[in-house]
Amino acid sequence: MKAWEYQLEMRRRAKPVDFTENPRDWSASFEAFEYRKGMLALLWESEVPGSRAPEALLHAAVQAWHNRGYDVSEAERIAERGLKVCAGGDHGKLERITAELMHALENAPKDPTHPYWSYNQPETWEEIMACMPAMKESLEDHAEDVDDSDVERRILGGWTGQIVGGSYGTAMEGYTGDAIREAYGDRLNYYVAEPETYNDDITYELAFLAAADEAGPGLSSRDIANKWLELIPSGWSAEYFALENLRRGIYPPESGRFRNYYSEWIGAQMRTMVCGLVAPGDPLRAARYAYLDSVVSHEKNGVYAGIHSAVLTSLAFVVDDTRVLLKHARDYVPDGTEFASVLDDAMESVQANKDHIESYKRFEEKLKTYNWIHAYPNMVAVVHSLWYCRNDFDKALRILADCGADVDCNAGEVCCAMGAMNPDCIDPRWTEPFNNQLETYLPGFESMEITALARWTYEIYRKLQA
Repeated sequence: MKAWEYQLEMRRRAKPVDFTENPRDWSASFEAFEYRKGMLALLWESEVPGSRAPEALLHAAVQAWHNRGYDVSEAERIAERGLKVCAGGDHGKLERITAELMHALENAPKDPTHPYWSYNQPETWEEIMACMPAMKESLEDHAEDVDDSDVERRILGGWTGQIVGGSYGTAMEGYTGDAIREAYGDRLNYYVAEPETYNDDITYELAFLAAADEAGPGLSSRDIANKWLELIPSGWSAEYFALENLRRGIYPPESGRFRNYYSEWIGAQMRTMVCGLVAPGDPLRAARYAYLDSVVSHEKNGVYAGIHSAVLTSLAFVVDDTRVLLKHARDYVPDGTEFASVLDDAMESVQANKDHIESYKRFEEKLKTYNWIHAYPNMVAVVHSLWYCRNDFDKALRILADCGADVDCNAGEVCCAMGAMNPDCIDPRWTEPFNNQLETYLPGFESMEITALARWTYEIYRKLQA
């Protein structure tokens, strides 16, 4: 049926209402208005749900755009006004200032002196792969080294580690390491709050699995994006704006690029461990899956961060030392990029310093212009944890708390790799509170056994190999 035909027929079928029996009801509209007011205020000033750390997301967009090499002086002036208006509760003015801020960011001129523009920025999968050291050298293919009879157990170890790590870090995310140590002290040797499995990070991984299960070896970014639309009600930072783009029909890779000021933040890095779990011992395959997933909401350095996370997880199936793991994973990060530069700096620092706090504090100063949700400070925390922990799961968690920043995301990434490397490294005291149950807010995945999740992941791994 033609669109005009449908509309004409609908209007012809419509009958005027008898308002004596059906009074007018504007309540649905009023609820929508209030939701908009609340959501806009939340974007300006809010608290992280799990830790209650302060956030100012729209203000942080200005910070992120500065990191990307733009002159944001005008946007900074508007953002400062926005924080004041938000505090005053004038929704009308806040709507206007938000529009002004978005306009200022969209029209911010490039700062040609900013170092961001001096780095290599490959965007397509082919361009990224061509810059990987792994593609320039004849490196050993580890895929055939995987013991298939043990893969499902190690996938379970990966999921278990990730869930433990996310639960451990949720109460701390958004704070500095100094503040965390001062607040909790020796309590950091275990959960500092009642552990729970609710975590927004894992929802995107479930969407990836659902897309991969449905699409099989032909999996595409569009398949993943469509599962986001089906399953994920809302997101934050890069994922929030990507979802808004998707709902307007803007598909990847444009969904991750278009007016998405957070596209080099941690969002891809925090969720691509699943790409390694379905490609055990096959880092290049894991990297490709991570690329497909990452470009839904990210670009450039945000995508490289997603690739790095996936490769760490994949290689964990074929190496038995966290330091070796770090060194091998570097071969799949594109050379000449800013992400590679920060990663190389972090690797040099951990090898030169005996104390992880001393080493990380150097990066806190060096990366002070970056938001705590940006990929860089969190990737650096991951490097410090994997290097200094020496295969000790408990120590890895404590190091991540000492670093601060996005602790739950970082702990999920580190502990997923360590659990896949050696499931026995996870002391039962960490898993007992969960009773083998994962709870989420995704429709159809509200409650599931962690062992069932591992089995499903293993089945998808086999399907993708077909």
